[in-house]
Amino acid sequence: MSLPDGLRRAGSVVALIVGLGVLASSVMVVDPAEVAVVYRFGAVDRVLGAGLGFRLPLVERAERIRVTEVRRIELPRRRLLTEDTNLVELEIVAQFSVSDPVLFALVHEDPEKVVAAEVESALNARVADVAVDALLTTGRAELQQALMDAAQKSLDALATGVRLVAVDVRDLVPPVAVVNAFNDVSSAKGDQETMRLAADSYASKVLPEVRGRAAQLEQEALAAAAEQSARADGDIARFFALLPAWRSDPAATRIQLRAELWDRIGSRAQVMLVPPGSEVTVPAGTANRVGSPQ
Repeated sequence: MSLPDGLRRAGSVVALIVGLGVLASSVMVVDPAEVAVVYRFGAVDRVLGAGLGFRLPLVERAERIRVTEVRRIELPRRRLLTEDTNLVELEIVAQFSVSDPVLFALVHEDPEKVVAAEVESALNARVADVAVDALLTTGRAELQQALMDAAQKSLDALATGVRLVAVDVRDLVPPVAVVNAFNDVSSAKGDQETMRLAADSYASKVLPEVRGRAAQLEQEALAAAAEQSARADGDIARFFALLPAWRSDPAATRIQLRAELWDRIGSRAQVMLVPPGSEVTVPAGTANRVGSPQ
């Protein structure tokens, strides 16, 4: 028995609507900033990139994951013990993106919680190995890089499908209760550095003068030594020159030497004739002899 024409037309319309609905549910448009992980009977079948994609109705489902989005996690402010048993307070902000959408979607129920835990673990370990002075002055950049490296290594080992973009250390300060003491220490170190620079400046000014004076004294000593050596050489030469005459006639040589000595003394002597009873003042350092006539 054939169906009436009206009923057949209604059935065709319903079939068309159902077909269009099935077709519409099987077509997906994936945004450029995301990928779609397609599951077939609960297991991952494929990953669709940006553009137009298809899935089997009632058999496959898709989960969209934004892979270009930089996600942000703020760790609460905490107080940690440094390597030299001092306390510091700080806040951490971690930023990450999805590197493997399948791992990100399947391995961990809450990947963001895992990221926070691994960054916090790396923070505790790193701060415990660094002195407080380094952390509060020049060590912040090194701390951030060390946290990124250590946390990323752990996240890769846990197959999280996450890539850390940045780890920012914020408000790295000593606790409020001891901040005045830290400021005093910092001020003392600043004074120490100022004094060291002043000492270096004074040394750079004085040392050239001292070295110049030392070089002058050394030259004078060398000149005096050379003069003494030349005088000694001359005396030795005169001795050897008189040696033959002394051997041939010692008495005559002795008389000649004595005469030369008196000649030298007489050339420097100053003879003064003064009346008896007069007071005479002899200048200091003079070798002259003063006497009265007999």
